[in-house]
Amino acid sequence: MLQARGDLDEALRIYREEELPVYERLGAVRDLLVCRANIGINYLARGSAGDRQIALQFLNLALQDAQRLKIPEALHIADLIQRVENPPESV
Repeated sequence: MLQARGDLDEALRIYREEELPVYERLGAVRDLLVCRANIGINYLARGSAGDRQIALQFLNLALQDAQRLKIPEALHIADLIQRVENPPESV
């Protein structure tokens, strides 16, 4: 909801301070990887200085778990990481 309204700072705060610790404490690996991927996507959308590197850290953590669980989301996360690391050339 906050993400859709463009309140990325608040969305990031909720993901990082409220959701992430709960999933870590519960050991809910799938929920944790989805949360990490969402955090990465939000950092990319926000686009502030340093956000790209932080986004890649979260996306890579999400990818590791997705690959370990052998779930289809791994392909989507890997594709996103590839696009962030190798953006298309500007015309």
